[in-house]
Amino acid sequence: STKHIEDFKLMRLRVVSPATVNRSLSVLRHVFNLARRWKKYYGDNPVSAVGLLEENNQVERVLTLEEEKKLIEQSTRYLKPIIITAINTGMRRSELLKLTWQDVDLDMNLITVNQTNSKSKKQRRIPINSVLRTLLVKMRLKSGNTEYVFTDDQGKNLKSIRSAFNIACAGAGLVGLRMHDLRHTCATRMIESGASIVAVSKILG
Repeated sequence: STKHIEDFKLMRLRVVSPATVNRSLSVLRHVFNLARRWKKYYGDNPVSAVGLLEENNQVERVLTLEEEKKLIEQSTRYLKPIIITAINTGMRRSELLKLTWQDVDLDMNLITVNQTNSKSKKQRRIPINSVLRTLLVKMRLKSGNTEYVFTDDQGKNLKSIRSAFNIACAGAGLVGLRMHDLRHTCATRMIESGASIVAVSKILG
């Protein structure tokens, strides 16, 4: 029913962008159209009745150093290291939240993103720079027996940072900033510092 489709849209919007929801809805709409063509379904297409979401086709932006400073200052205790790591590695939000200490090699200065946590389903290794190493060493000393690198105030694995990120952006006066823009910021800074596009592509996966 249309109610099922509306519920699905709301459920998915909690974790993905409107554009991603629309791709799922397009597939569902096509499934219903095929079912009608094959005489397996005789009602109206509920997806067509509900319609797609409005997409905000926002141009990717690059944070200035001043904007980065403001964002970090406005972030909660547990969000700050995530922001710093995102800007210095280009890791996706899902990869950051699933990162464990077993994936962090402070001797070799490498972070391993396992294929099960990677969007491309391929393992990759990301170099740890001096800024990030200083942060991770301090965090490791305070981590105790926690499995995950980034945890909430109770030391538990974070499931979502959407609300905390939005609040930090509002406090820093950064309208329309997305978590994905931190990844874009990282890529741009690496290229500006002399890294090749091929190297940056491999690091970002």
